[in-house]
Amino acid sequence: MALSSGTPGLIGLLETWSAIEVRPTRPDWALHWSAWLGPLDAIALRGALPAITKATKAVALRTAQEPDLSQALQQLRDDVTGFIRQAPVRPVPAQVRVAGIAQAAPEPAEDEDYGSYRQRYLDIQRRMDLRIGPFRQHCRQVLARTSPRLSQLAQMDATLEDMLGERAQALLAKLSALLERRFHRYRQDAALSMAAFEQDFQDALVAELHFRLEPVTGLVEAWQTGT
Repeated sequence: MALSSGTPGLIGLLETWSAIEVRPTRPDWALHWSAWLGPLDAIALRGALPAITKATKAVALRTAQEPDLSQALQQLRDDVTGFIRQAPVRPVPAQVRVAGIAQAAPEPAEDEDYGSYRQRYLDIQRRMDLRIGPFRQHCRQVLARTSPRLSQLAQMDATLEDMLGERAQALLAKLSALLERRFHRYRQDAALSMAAFEQDFQDALVAELHFRLEPVTGLVEAWQTGT
């Protein structure tokens, strides 16, 4: 899904910001996972597999009363994207009086440091956490009572979230530092507009939202197709 005209997803966005001209060769699937999962993770996954393969609970067919996960996902995406795209809130100008006439104080200058952006970033991340985590759990509950195959998928998703969640959070936390470096680059170059940085800031957060929603989107698509 496009973030704004011509803007790619999170990985593509970061690559366009990188000074590296040549795109690095991507490791194969096994090598990629070996960088994330250690021996203890492999043991935990092996221990979870018997329960996953025996998941046969369930399983009434979806009815008209079943919640529409696809609509709920779209609503979540729209709500958080709208929050990200809101213009920064500036303090209401104080009223001053000159010769007895009420006048608005001048607009405050643009932020001289990254502090307000950092706070916005943390606020938006908290909102993502509050919305996405519970919805992902809800999707797993719906899948678990839909069919044996989807119940297995729900259990596998829960296992992988436990194994990879902290690592993913640690990587995403670095995005704020990357944005801060980009902020100072814009500040130091008079030819660069801070309005353009604001667009970059919003695009990065929308890309992060889509990245965080990828596992949930997979669950919802599996629920829609029944596979």
